[in-house]
Amino acid sequence: MEHMWMTTKTWLALLLLLGVAQTQAKPQGKSRLPSFLTVCYRDLPTLNECARKSFKSLKPRLMDGIPEMYIPQMEPLVVPEVKMDQDSGAIYLHSVYKNVKISGISNHTLNELRIEPSKLKFIFSMTFPELRMEAEYSIKGKIMMMPLLGDGHCKVNLTNITMQTELFGQEYQKNGATHLKIINVKVEYTLSDVKMQLDNLFNGDEALGKRMNDFLNENWKSLAEEVRPLMTKALVDIMRASVDKMFAEYSYDELMPKKNK
Repeated sequence: MEHMWMTTKTWLALLLLLGVAQTQAKPQGKSRLPSFLTVCYRDLPTLNECARKSFKSLKPRLMDGIPEMYIPQMEPLVVPEVKMDQDSGAIYLHSVYKNVKISGISNHTLNELRIEPSKLKFIFSMTFPELRMEAEYSIKGKIMMMPLLGDGHCKVNLTNITMQTELFGQEYQKNGATHLKIINVKVEYTLSDVKMQLDNLFNGDEALGKRMNDFLNENWKSLAEEVRPLMTKALVDIMRASVDKMFAEYSYDELMPKKNK
């Protein structure tokens, strides 16, 4: 269960820190990229150094969001609704989380950012020291044969989350310009600890609720492996769909032009 929450938080963090769009009004005019972005040329040996500097320069702006790149306010990030279902292995759950508030996304460390233009390959790794989430939840199902039922308020704290992502692109033509689309995504993640509290489990039965919360917190590592395939697939699907939005909006030459033509 807690790792379903981890999925929600980490993929949102990844998407937003990438500069990926949540749908907003499209920018207008010829000079569409923000003036504060550093132009990095894909045919220069300094590409990766430039990309890392450009990425890090965005960090102070993440608190309030960057509308020009479709990045919403991130502290806290508010998500109206998230649905997560798992119906295989030892976990059978159907869950909905509303008014999700996520804090800690802007406090991140960029471990690696590498671009291989000849392969249209993008590699990046980030670590989030702590992500905190609050939401109103509704959940029904079983975990390791134990029933889980409840609705109410919940809190989740995640510690030391590191995400390693590889994106592989492909060129295509649109309106006379070359654009990119993502054809493959690989995601791996690790984290060191999860703490959570689900209020009002089992219709408010405090004793049963405490035992279930204790069980989830004590067994989060084994539960994580149960849901890892589901979470990896969810991350891959979301990354591909969302990054494609930005690549469809901006041409390859707008995002990363050639210096020598």
